[in-house]
Amino acid sequence: MESRELGIEPVPRVRAHEEVARQLRELMQRDVLRAGERLPPERDLALRFQVSRATIRQALSILHSQGLVESHVGAGTFARSPAAGATQLTNVLRMVDAPLNDQLELRRLIEPQVARHAADRAVHYDLEELRGHVVAQQQRLDDGIPFVQEDSAFHLAIAQTTKNELLVRMVEGVHELLRDSREYSLATPEGMEQSLDGHRRILTAIEEHDTLAAHEAMTAHILDVERLILQTLSTENPSMLGSHAPKPGETESGA
Repeated sequence: MESRELGIEPVPRVRAHEEVARQLRELMQRDVLRAGERLPPERDLALRFQVSRATIRQALSILHSQGLVESHVGAGTFARSPAAGATQLTNVLRMVDAPLNDQLELRRLIEPQVARHAADRAVHYDLEELRGHVVAQQQRLDDGIPFVQEDSAFHLAIAQTTKNELLVRMVEGVHELLRDSREYSLATPEGMEQSLDGHRRILTAIEEHDTLAAHEAMTAHILDVERLILQTLSTENPSMLGSHAPKPGETESGA
C-alpha cells in the first residue's frame, strides 16, 4: 500500500511520535486501517512518515495503551476496534468525581487479581509481548524519558493475557482515569527505576505461572507507585487525596 493511498504526511521532528499516533488513529477512525488489519512494518512506517523507527515504536506504544493496536510476536501489529467500552467506563468513573485515593484504591483492588489470572493463563506469545514492553521501558529509562505510555501498555498486556475482555476494558478505564496522577510516579529516574523493578518482578511471576507471587508482586508495585504519587501530592496538591488518604510511606494491610 503506497503512502499516498493511506494519506500519510511527513511530520515535524518535535514530538513526532504524537503526530504519528494521531495520523494512525485517524486512519483507523476512517476505516482506512480496519480492525484486524496488519499495520505496515516499523521500517516501512518510518520511511512513509519520514521519522526514525524509535519514533514509530513510541507512537505504537501510545496506540497500544489506548487499546487501538495489538502486537503478536512474529506476526506484527494489528489495528483493533476503538475501545469505546473503556472510554465510556472512564467517563462514568470521572462523573463520580471521587478523590484520588479512591481511584488508587480501585486499582489496588483490581490489578493484583488480574495479575493472578494472567499468571495462570499466560502462553508463549503473551510472555514475549510482556518482555518486549519491559525492554521498551528500559530503553526509555536509558534515554531519560518517562515511560508513561509504555507503563500503561505493560499493564494492559497483562490484562489481555487473562483472555477476559471485561478485565481488559476495566484496566484500560482505570489507567486512563489515573493517567495524570501516575505521571508523578514516573517523573524522576529513581521513580522509573523503582517502577521498572516492580514490572520485572511481576513478569517473573507470570513467566513462572506463580499466581500467588504475581498477586503479591502486583500489590507491592501498586503500593510503591502510590507512595511516589502521595509523596509528591502531599506537598503540591493535598486536596486531590481525599479525607482518608494514607500518609506517604504507609501501606494498607490486605491491599
